[in-house]
Amino acid sequence: MALLALVVVAIISWQFLDPAASEPGSRATPTVSHGLPAPSPTVTPVPPTATPTPLPLRELERPARFRVEFFDDRPTSGHVKVADGAVDGLALEFAGAPFVDLVDDRWSLVASAPLSLPGEGRYRFTLAYRGELVVRVDGVEVARAAGPSESGRLEVEFEHGGGTAELAIELRDRGGAAALRWE
Repeated sequence: MALLALVVVAIISWQFLDPAASEPGSRATPTVSHGLPAPSPTVTPVPPTATPTPLPLRELERPARFRVEFFDDRPTSGHVKVADGAVDGLALEFAGAPFVDLVDDRWSLVASAPLSLPGEGRYRFTLAYRGELVVRVDGVEVARAAGPSESGRLEVEFEHGGGTAELAIELRDRGGAAALRWE
């Protein structure tokens, strides 16, 4: 009887401890479970995402008055403010340096004005320029036109939540005439 029990234990051990039994194509028989069938997968409908409505595009009217600051941009002096004033509208043109203290092709100006924006939206305006141009709204760059003597038109678009904003337009003279005009 003990011998029979030992043979049964050896056969069972051989079935569970045989390394070849876990390899593909082995003689081990698959385990079959009896019970309920596996549930079929269900698809949960996902509602379609709404396409965001684009913010309205508004033409920005030219501010009536701009503060204009002039800077000396020579490498030896850095970016030093030498003058400031105010102009009605924005139509500036310089064949050379605007002041005797400035060196032609090594100066810049910043024209700034507060904006009153009626509400959240996209705003657009166009500038005619000659020189390098950077446009900022509330300190964030929204447009740039580069080139030492490049001239052209720059259409500026930006988004804003509405209310008061500060517009700053920087023009750098790097060769030839410099010009800036709101169109």
